[in-house]
Amino acid sequence: MNTKIIVNIKVPMLEEEYCVFIPVSKNIWVSTKLISKSINEFSKGYFLLNKNHYLMSEDGKILDFYSTIKECGIKNGDTLLLI
Repeated sequence: MNTKIIVNIKVPMLEEEYCVFIPVSKNIWVSTKLISKSINEFSKGYFLLNKNHYLMSEDGKILDFYSTIKECGIKNGDTLLLI
């Protein structure tokens, strides 16, 4: 069983897209923090870290902070937006 999946993260603020591995057992809140930190590093600090970031599906649904990646039905290759 895979414990991590790779997803595309679109960051409208930077007009960029990144591929990142995320653990399927972590909740969205923890995953958002991990992804935000990665994007901050990838962008050499242009993406500012704060507590107001959230993940959305491509269809515009805000992902529940307390659900896990698996519970949200996110799969390998899916695209999420980091707002």
